[in-house]
Formats: sequence, structure tokens, C-alpha cells
Amino acid sequence: MHDLLIKGGRVIDPAQNIDDKLDTAISEGKIAKVAKDIPAQESEKVIDATGKIVTPGLIDLHCHVYDSIFKYAVEPDTAGVRQGVTTVVDAGSAGQANFGGFPKYVIPSSRTTVFCFLHLGSLGLSIMPELRDWEEIDLDATAATIESNRDVIKGVKLRLVGNIVASAGIKVVEMAKRIAKTFELPIMVHIGDVSGKISPTLTQEFLPLMQSGDILSHVFTAKLGSIIRPDSTVLPELKEAMQRGVVLDTAHGKFNLSFEVARKGMAQGILPTTLSTDLTTVSLTGPVYGLTVTMSKFMALGLHLKQIIEMTTINPARALGIEGKGGSLKAGMDADVSILELLSGTWKLQDSEQQTIQATKLIIPAMTIKSGKLIPARPVAQPQPKD
Repeated sequence: MHDLLIKGGRVIDPAQNIDDKLDTAISEGKIAKVAKDIPAQESEKVIDATGKIVTPGLIDLHCHVYDSIFKYAVEPDTAGVRQGVTTVVDAGSAGQANFGGFPKYVIPSSRTTVFCFLHLGSLGLSIMPELRDWEEIDLDATAATIESNRDVIKGVKLRLVGNIVASAGIKVVEMAKRIAKTFELPIMVHIGDVSGKISPTLTQEFLPLMQSGDILSHVFTAKLGSIIRPDSTVLPELKEAMQRGVVLDTAHGKFNLSFEVARKGMAQGILPTTLSTDLTTVSLTGPVYGLTVTMSKFMALGLHLKQIIEMTTINPARALGIEGKGGSLKAGMDADVSILELLSGTWKLQDSEQQTIQATKLIIPAMTIKSGKLIPARPVAQPQPKD
């Protein structure tokens, strides 16, 4: 007898190359099987997913959920299970000096799974812009924090902003790379400097340092450090990094997604590996809203639904090194499932540059299943259809 049966949905699981009307059975917090016409009487509870899309639990690879510590952070469940997202990754809100609240307070109170990238700067984003002087970096303490929290910390975060980066440039990237390599972890590097202080060639300089699994955040930013050269061509170093297996992440945010840059990049073969939100309190009610809206924007930009789901399930799972537990609906996986709806209509969706794109499809969360438990989707806000 199964605990739960999701019946009649369109199951899309790119990790298994599945796109079909199937049933999904869950037992003891794990995926039991995905198959056609599983008898309803074999389950204690049945969810009718007719007309809906059933996917592996969505993963937001870049958001800010250090609630009450980082002033712009949202609660993990606000970015997570209430948005149809089962796993969120905090992208450097904390450094070694203030990381302790994550495992002690934030993670235990969250239904959403929370992972973190630890900021190279000791105070994370508690003071912005960070990395004002070298006293903000303590490599020994950072290493000790990673060692003590290997189950939560999935890499080292660096934003290419601040006085140190402006003066030392690539040396700061090399420092982040060294400490991450010690633990065989990736670095996550933020490009897009709103202050205009860093060298305009820094992105070009540091990209050759990035190796397979490292994450480039804000790949479609229009701010200083963009991947697009003045002649509208993509940096050749980015294409080489992409070929090496560097993860290209959207990390939308209030400041760092440009539809124009995305169009130019995608036209030249630069597709994102992962879609993420960079969600904070200042973007929760627009322009970002949440992961499903970000997914909808990239559908409007021309990506197919299956690509979108791959970029929010198995691809981020691989980036986190958790593909043995999540990112797919294979039997034995954790029963993290997203049930989505694909609405038809007309919406004007906005990027970070106040430019809009007309979308005729909007993905919205209907229900989240986390470790086999049902959680109704309740996003704080959603785009309104155009009259």
C-alpha cells in the first residue's frame, strides 16, 4: 500500500527522459514508482493531477533565505515550498563569522531543504558592498566553518564588487578558488557591478580560472562585467568556460537579468545551465516573484518546457552534488515533487532593466510534496494577466 498517489498528471522528468501521462506513487517519503495506471486502491491518499504537470521537486540554485540576519532575505519556505520549490540554495548571505544561525535556527524551522554557499567575506552580505578591506577575509576560519558544515555548505561565494575586488581583481577570485579546491567544492562568482568600480575586463580575466562545476551567476546581466562585448558578441572566454562544464546560472534578481542580453547570448549558443531567482524581499512582489515566474520568462524567450524543467531539477541537483537524492523521480529518490499548472493568456513580464516581454504561458505552482508530505502552494504574489 502506497502512502500517496499522484494520478493522471503529465510527468516531466528530464533526468529519465520522461514526458508522458503517468502516475507517481510515494511510500515512506520516497518515490516508489512512476508508471501508467497505478490502481487508486493501492494508495491511502490520491491526488488528481489531471491537466497539471508533475516534476521532480524544483531547485532554486540562487536565492537569499538567511531570514532575520540578512535584512533582504526571505523565509526559506516563502522562496521554497510555498512556491512549488522543494530545495533552495542561499548564495552567500553569510560568511564564516555569522554562519552559525543557519544550522541553529533557519534550517530546523524550514520545511524546504536549505543549502548554502559560504561567502568568502567573513560577514557575508550583512554590510554591502562587502569586501571593503582585507580584514574581512579570514581563510582559516572560513575553512573551519566549511569543515564543520559539509552537509549544508556546497561551495564558496564571491561577488565581484567592493574595494578589494576593484584593487586586486583576479587575485580575490584565485583566493576563493584555492579554499574551495581544498574541499573539492565549486566557487559561485557574481558578475554585474552596479557601482561601476571594478575593471571592465575582469570577467574576461577570471573566466579561464573557472573549472567544471564552478558557477557563473547572473550570466545575462547588463551591468558592468557583462558577457556581451560592445560589438554585441559573446566573450570567447565564456564559450570556452561553457565547454569546460562551467555552470551558467541566471540568478535573476532585482538587478541582473536583461532580456536583451539573454536574447543576444542565446542567439550565439549561450544557454543557461540552471534557472534561479536571486530572490529577496525587494523582488518578491516583482519583478522576480519566484522560480516559476523566472521559468515562464525563459519560455517567453524561446526555451521549451522540458528544457526549463531540466534547468530547475536535474541540472541544479548535479551542480549541488545531490543527484543521487534529488532532481529526478527515480524509484528510491526522496519524494520531493512539484505539481505545476501551465496557464494560457497574456502577461507582461519584466526583467531587471524595466524592459518587458509578452508571455502567452505562465507556469504557476499548484502543490508541493516535500518528503512525501503535501503542502499547498501559496506564493506571496504573481504577475497579473494583461487585460
